[in-house]
Amino acid sequence: MDTELLRYFVAVAEHLNFSEAAKQLYLTPPTLGRHIAQLEQQLKVPLFVRNTRNVKLTTAGVTFREEARDILVRTEAAINRTRQFTDDVTGILYVGFMSPFEKRELPSLIRLFHQRYPKAVIRFDSFGRRSLSEALLIGKLDMAFTMLSDFEQMTDLSWRRKSCSSPPGVILPPNHCLAGQTSIRLSDLANEGFVTLPQSEYATEFDVLQRMCKAAGFNPRIVAQAHCLDTLFLMVETGIGITIYPDLSDVYDNIAVKFVPLEDDLAIDNDNIIAWRTTNCNPLIPLFLDVFCQERV
Repeated sequence: MDTELLRYFVAVAEHLNFSEAAKQLYLTPPTLGRHIAQLEQQLKVPLFVRNTRNVKLTTAGVTFREEARDILVRTEAAINRTRQFTDDVTGILYVGFMSPFEKRELPSLIRLFHQRYPKAVIRFDSFGRRSLSEALLIGKLDMAFTMLSDFEQMTDLSWRRKSCSSPPGVILPPNHCLAGQTSIRLSDLANEGFVTLPQSEYATEFDVLQRMCKAAGFNPRIVAQAHCLDTLFLMVETGIGITIYPDLSDVYDNIAVKFVPLEDDLAIDNDNIIAWRTTNCNPLIPLFLDVFCQERV
């Protein structure tokens, strides 16, 4: 299968508009339409539902979109890896992340990347959730380790899933009266003081906490906000308040706090991803993605 057909398909799948996709590809809409029809004939399955008003992906199209993106990224990475035997790979890649990624995957990823491409440079920094999204969208960052919900509806961004987020629980100081419980109901926390990450940066998490607590019959009493996870867990350890967060005891083993699962079915689904702008032509992006995908195997 011609990879150009995959590129045409991905453009239409991201824009859901043949005219806009055709502009991006420097084609006419009829020509692009013929290419998509050719691809559907090869696959023997419709990829789009078309009418006079809009374009939608079929179920098969949604699945094929992810596969096609992966094929294109891997093809580009293979080309770049081949070229490195004759040309030294150079350049700068700007990567942003939210804690606790720097305590888990990031060090090994950067070490492996530097082993393969010693003349390439990675600049990386930690951001709050809002600042991270803004930095990626305005081009200050080439790539970002973030949350899928921030970008799920944006057609000019691509991403790879890193992992599914862990279910949240209650983070308590070890001497708290509930620390010995095997599980806790949200309603048991009605009289507790909560510490959170700053609402200005983590508005989504802040809103989720408000909704969860209201569903349990109370409004959370926020007693303090911390600018980062280290400070947040230190506040819990020192008894300033409790917090609701996924279990990170594997990377914050130097802070004495207790994680207790919640009994409530919170139905929070927010995958961790690595994202980049589709139009970003930095040749280091597919190389870093190739290292990232191999590290996950």
